[in-house]
Amino acid sequence: MTAKRKDLATRQAEAARSGARAAGYCALEHPNGGASCTRSPGHGGPHRDFYNGRQSVTDASGTEWVE
Repeated sequence: MTAKRKDLATRQAEAARSGARAAGYCALEHPNGGASCTRSPGHGGPHRDFYNGRQSVTDASGTEWVE
């Protein structure tokens, strides 16, 4: 079963209500899932998940995307 891709408005609403937002993260989910932005809320530039998607433990960040 394939999960339906969420639109930007849905992902923004979920991010605003998330525990990650309370912890100081943007928390916007990647359009394809599997990552969420770990930059601070209201940041400029691309979204980044510094934990998921790294190829090596020495990589500075993992998944990066632009809406």
